[in-house]
Amino acid sequence: MKSVEIKRLLGTFKLHRKLTRDLLVSLNPELLSLKPFSISGSFGQQFRHILDIEMCYVESITKGSLDFRRPHIDHTMEGDKDRLIRTMDAVDTELENSLEKMDDSKAKEKYIDCGKAVKYLGDAYREASPVQILSLLTEHEIFHDGEMALYVRTVNIRFPDNWMMWGLR
Repeated sequence: MKSVEIKRLLGTFKLHRKLTRDLLVSLNPELLSLKPFSISGSFGQQFRHILDIEMCYVESITKGSLDFRRPHIDHTMEGDKDRLIRTMDAVDTELENSLEKMDDSKAKEKYIDCGKAVKYLGDAYREASPVQILSLLTEHEIFHDGEMALYVRTVNIRFPDNWMMWGLR
C-alpha cells in the first residue's frame, strides 16, 4: 500500500506540475528560444532544466544516490515543444512508478545518499528519505512556477486558466 504521506505529497507535486505542463502546452513554440531578461535562460532552457532536476530526483529514489551533475544534458530538447511535453510525461510516470508500492516505513527511510548534492541542499540533507526527496522536488517545481510567472508577465502573454490559483490571468 502506498504511503499516505507520499500520496499527499504526490498530489501537491502533480498540482504544480500541471501548471508547468499547461504553460508549456499553451506556449507558441517560437517562444521557447526567447530569453525574457538579458541574464535569464530561455523558456525552453527553463523547461529542460526543470526536467533535468526531476530526473535526478527520480533516479535518487531508484538508485539510492542524488547527484545533480548530468554530464550529458540534452540541450536539443529546449527548442522542441512536443519533445519537452513527451519527456515531462515520461519522467512524471517514472516518478509515480518509483513511488507506487512504497509503504510508510520505506517512504520515510533515509537511504538516499545526497553527499554529491549537499552543496545545493545543505548539511541537513546528507541523507534523505523518498518523502524528503519528493518534498524537495515539489519545492523546486514551485520555485520555477514563480520564475515562469515572471517570464510570462515580461513577454505579456496570457497564462493558462489554472494559473488563476496564483491570481494570474
